[in-house]
Amino acid sequence: MPVIQMLDWSRAGEYLLCYLERFGRFPKYDGINPDKINEITDEDRTLANQVAARIGKEVWDPLVSQSIREIGQWDLLHMSDLDWQARRSVIHRKLTILLGYPGIGVARLTKALHRKRPELIPICDSVLCNALAIAQRNKADRIIQCMDELRQVGQGNLDTLSKLRKLTKSNGAELAELRILEVLYWVEFGPFRPDETELTHYLERLQVTNRWSV
Repeated sequence: MPVIQMLDWSRAGEYLLCYLERFGRFPKYDGINPDKINEITDEDRTLANQVAARIGKEVWDPLVSQSIREIGQWDLLHMSDLDWQARRSVIHRKLTILLGYPGIGVARLTKALHRKRPELIPICDSVLCNALAIAQRNKADRIIQCMDELRQVGQGNLDTLSKLRKLTKSNGAELAELRILEVLYWVEFGPFRPDETELTHYLERLQVTNRWSV
């Protein structure tokens, strides 16, 4: 049975800064606030493609103008258990509709929706799903299970995530705590995990002399 991978929180600051410097996605993705936050637009496709979603216009066009108003500007890591239980089904219903369009998968959709709901919808790509041992076959269920697992991990590390958010802000690239958590999994368990030489290189470029630790 797959086992959920455990993050090395002692290296979290280094990994996060390395990610920001190495991939430079903040000005093209994380730093962009979509104009229409309650409906699907072609801008969402353009943003998602900045993080390798590779969504063609012909695939995305049928989703354009779909409302997502019923999914509020909620905070996955900070809402109460009672609120989360009530909202899971609302989110699941809308995800099921959007994922029903041909060519729309879990990673593509969440990369597009994350900028609409940065505190709520994580980017659920294959790296995160594997690291969290997501076993669901249904696409909407996979996203909800990712959210469940990240919520559990995040709520146990809110103080650390708050410090990491301040760290990103001090480096001119403030990320939401949920995005930070997802990025840490991607860096540590994905195909581009930095070795010590790479960490030193990127931190020196950022002029970081004292390595941040939790």
